[in-house]
Amino acid sequence: MSHSLSPTATTNADSYTALPHTPNCRRLLSGADHLLIGVSPGNSYYGIPTLARMLRWAHATFQRVDVIVPDRSLPANYRARGYAEQVARKKARTEISGVRRRLRRAFECSGVPEPEQRTHLLSELAQSPEYRALHQRVRDALASDERTRRVCREVTAKAVTVPADGQQPVQGEPPQGDPTGLALEYLIDELPFFIDTPSILGVPASLASYHAPVPFADLLYTEDGPLRAAADQGLVLLSEISAER
Repeated sequence: MSHSLSPTATTNADSYTALPHTPNCRRLLSGADHLLIGVSPGNSYYGIPTLARMLRWAHATFQRVDVIVPDRSLPANYRARGYAEQVARKKARTEISGVRRRLRRAFECSGVPEPEQRTHLLSELAQSPEYRALHQRVRDALASDERTRRVCREVTAKAVTVPADGQQPVQGEPPQGDPTGLALEYLIDELPFFIDTPSILGVPASLASYHAPVPFADLLYTEDGPLRAAADQGLVLLSEISAER
């Protein structure tokens, strides 16, 4: 059962609300130290106008904002959806390049000063020892904890039922083994940022954000399992007020 709380509204011109998932997330939101925005390749929600509004609001609300593009396991994600290996790799490169171009354009439209424009590929941040330790912690939890394994596999299975762009996959040799297990690498790569972004980026506290409910949130923020998030890590659900009217 979700423990999400009432939304906390901001007062600057770009109208978003941030819905904290727990009382601790609300505490972190009141401090407004850091917001992490993940921009997934292939997600049509992240058009340039939406990104520009979100970035403008986020930089006016938080002391620091970082944007991450999950790139490292994207080919495996497409491979699990039925794309041939070479096609999956090419498609991933194309999608990642497209996301980076949209982010550059969105930052230009947002008016955020260039020194404050922090965008990272996940593969770059994954080189740090802090990230590697968290990544191994996720793998260990999946191997040892039945609930963690079940929740993560359920989330992944729903994500790989159709290609990300809605098109039929290019025929090739089927993925070896379990497609859900193959696509699980994408989630494994992302989870460290939901568990302890402060240790990875060196910020005092952080809130991960998303525009839709995060189905594994309770696993990290309300339960006492092996992937319990750090005390200075939280989660908020972002909602654009103008879209609600």
